[in-house]
Amino acid sequence: MRSCSTPSDDAFGPIVVKDLRTLRVLLLQPESCEGDELLQHLHRIGCSVRRAWPPLNVIPKEVDIVFVSARPLVEDGVELHWNADDPQAVLIAIVDYENPIIVEKMLRLRAQAVIGLPLQTFGILSSILLSVNNHRREMRLRLRVERLSAKLKAQRDIDKAKAILMTANKVSEEVAYNTLRGHAMSKRTTIEAVAASLIEASDVLHLSSKE
Repeated sequence: MRSCSTPSDDAFGPIVVKDLRTLRVLLLQPESCEGDELLQHLHRIGCSVRRAWPPLNVIPKEVDIVFVSARPLVEDGVELHWNADDPQAVLIAIVDYENPIIVEKMLRLRAQAVIGLPLQTFGILSSILLSVNNHRREMRLRLRVERLSAKLKAQRDIDKAKAILMTANKVSEEVAYNTLRGHAMSKRTTIEAVAASLIEASDVLHLSSKE
């Protein structure tokens, strides 16, 4: 994941037109009249825009939207350092003509929208809003899945730790659970952390006994 800390749902809340001024855009496009026109239009609708070419080795964490010229990625072998499986921002492709190779490249990068050249400014605002909201919806779903996975893992750890205590001390499930909870309270930590530590210690002892 991008960060050790877990963001809140609010970080991926939907946006409306008035939120455009909060969006930070990275425009990855060679110098051209079309690029200048797109840059000016993005400024007009209120976005904060940074322009670069060739693409940066690392996409800045604060960027919300990346516009990228598609043809050089295919025809000139220009590399875009982009994590399509876990994108940190919205990717919008700038395409001056369609061919199967360019389309396939954009599919692999999982671009969320396409802007055609010559530039038609109509539709860019809608593409931005729809793409950003779709991306944020996906991030909210990812976050919920991660939380659910963490919760299920924690419960499995607690169940395994209880089983270790029940076997080692020949006690009931309730006593084993109360033992974990009491230790967590005394150490001012979570029962999940205590369970994970117990499992780790048990695994170490089990390995040692085999040596």
